[in-house]
Amino acid sequence: MDTENYQKILAELENKASLKQAIYRNTTEVFGLLKKQLYKIAVKLQNDYGQKDASVEIHFKENNKFEGELKFSGDMLMVSMHSNIFAFDPSHSIHQTSYIKNDESLSYCGTIYIHNFLADSIKYNRLADEGSLIARILVNKEMHFMVEGDGVLDFLYQSMAENKVTEDKLMDIIERSILFCINSDLVLPPFADIKDVTLNQKQSMLAASGYPTSKNLGYQFKSEIDKNNNL
Repeated sequence: MDTENYQKILAELENKASLKQAIYRNTTEVFGLLKKQLYKIAVKLQNDYGQKDASVEIHFKENNKFEGELKFSGDMLMVSMHSNIFAFDPSHSIHQTSYIKNDESLSYCGTIYIHNFLADSIKYNRLADEGSLIARILVNKEMHFMVEGDGVLDFLYQSMAENKVTEDKLMDIIERSILFCINSDLVLPPFADIKDVTLNQKQSMLAASGYPTSKNLGYQFKSEIDKNNNL
């Protein structure tokens, strides 16, 4: 049983399996810190803005181990953690950094997603409604992270070597995500685009509490834009 291949299996378990378990634990810890910051900002917004307008509903709810949601007025910021560990595509620019060249295992990461949905999409279970991925946080074995996202979140936390996870940085990501949601208005679709409708479609809309709705955010990650430009 003690063959060369068996020894290779043991080595790969040490190199990959234990590594991925360590990254999973780190990502779980970071996700816990993120949910803690979401709860804190929900309470602070309730205290600071609730007196001005009590009709604006603000609260944080943890749905399960891998998901939580922050509701603020008509928007929902949903955070979720993927249970698997990923490697970057070989063509990704992170492989050109000295940080990764010195230790390839630092390129393996856990993933936390930040989505924006309309609060009514969740409330009325409008399954045809679309949300948008605002950002994803990628965490490695050293508790370093980088963010891929929209606007400033696409370049502010680009360097995994320089960014160590802290509560302040997580709060900054949350605040910028909230601002992005607030500044992305729900756009009325052109009348001509919704003029014709079948009876079946209309009945389906009534069953789903209204027309399918989403924010037209026009969102693409920088990597997707670069890929499209190279086609």
